[in-house]
Amino acid sequence: MKTSPKAGRIINHPIIFVLGSITALSLSATNNAFAVPYIVNTSLNQISTKFDNVITGTGASVVTAQVQDGQSTYNYVDKNGNPATVSISRPNGGTVTPSGGYSSNGVALSGSTWNINPSSTGSDPIPGFNSGLTFTFSSPVNAFGFEIGDWATCCYTNTRPAAIQSTYGVPAQGSGLWIAFNGGAATLPANALSSNDNPGYVAQRSYTNFIGAIDDTGFFSKVTFFGDGFGEYLVAGGTLRFASVPQGSVTNPVPEPATLMLLGLGLAGMAWTRRKSMA
Repeated sequence: MKTSPKAGRIINHPIIFVLGSITALSLSATNNAFAVPYIVNTSLNQISTKFDNVITGTGASVVTAQVQDGQSTYNYVDKNGNPATVSISRPNGGTVTPSGGYSSNGVALSGSTWNINPSSTGSDPIPGFNSGLTFTFSSPVNAFGFEIGDWATCCYTNTRPAAIQSTYGVPAQGSGLWIAFNGGAATLPANALSSNDNPGYVAQRSYTNFIGAIDDTGFFSKVTFFGDGFGEYLVAGGTLRFASVPQGSVTNPVPEPATLMLLGLGLAGMAWTRRKSMA
């Protein structure tokens, strides 16, 4: 209720109270909104700047493990100082071992590699899924990345199934690199329509790049990565990099569409109230 400065009478505006409540609701909803993972897709000579520095800027440490031939389990020390392991398998549980390295135009990956040539098993939730890698951490992390070889050399015109396009909101065509945390919804952090979409090719004329993601909404025991550029030779490995950053330290909450609408109504109500009080 508000006293009118003109007539000294009480004016009841139910809509003001409703919009005011909506404003409070919208702000509360914004605080609970989801966060978009922070994605890094960069040339190898920019890993420390684009990925490591983001992690150390939160006060966390970057843990590294150089991939070695024939080794698919690596030891590390977790954020609490305890011994931990990360093991690598196919997403369907199959075994996979790294063998050999990769170089392009004089730029080499920093360790051995796993072959992840995109192929279909017939049971993939997304085409190419089971030809990728799943990294299982005994102590959860929320930042992870590694090096890629031979991506974006071809296969840009593959067409993704319409259901995949609509479900995941991805382009119809391209050679993509996908990532998923803890078996959740996969995202497409990189999609090539030409060689110039590979940052390593742009920077060094080399088909080498680093792909990483930070999802600070929680901590995760599994990270799955795969490509869907069918017909493309593709490897992953080099040096694994991972970390546990404080929750909410990197990504910003993104309001959901309904939240944005409520916020807009709340602001409109505040403006309407201000105009009436000045009348």
